[in-house]
Amino acid sequence: MQNRWVAALALLALAGTGTAIAAAPFTAVFSGTGRACSGGLYVRTQTIEWNSSFSICKPSRYSVLEKDLAADHGRIAFRLAARSPQCRYEVIEAEQVSTSGWSVQGYPSLEAYRKRALPGWRHSPRDERMVLSCPMVRLD
Repeated sequence: MQNRWVAALALLALAGTGTAIAAAPFTAVFSGTGRACSGGLYVRTQTIEWNSSFSICKPSRYSVLEKDLAADHGRIAFRLAARSPQCRYEVIEAEQVSTSGWSVQGYPSLEAYRKRALPGWRHSPRDERMVLSCPMVRLD
């Protein structure tokens, strides 16, 4: 009888651990490559910060718009709660393209992010549709 209680408690403990691991927040440090993308992207448990040659997004709280972190090909999108004056992007999307290589996109608005797949939005010369696409390396 006592063995059943121990086994039940062990299962509950393991189930709780699996939930905690699954719910763990995404954190990462990325380094940009190339002239326009030099700098870093820092995703912390409560803030996100992206410094590049053309935009400085100081630490800001964020919400996660989409998250699919499969083992081989992760993808996550963040919406900044507030932007610093030199920050050009409201939404930042990171997509894994190789073991440590990621493609990071900055969208000027939530609308631009949501309409990114529509013809004419991705390569439009209009400021409200301009997307910065940066190859980055994950350092951690």
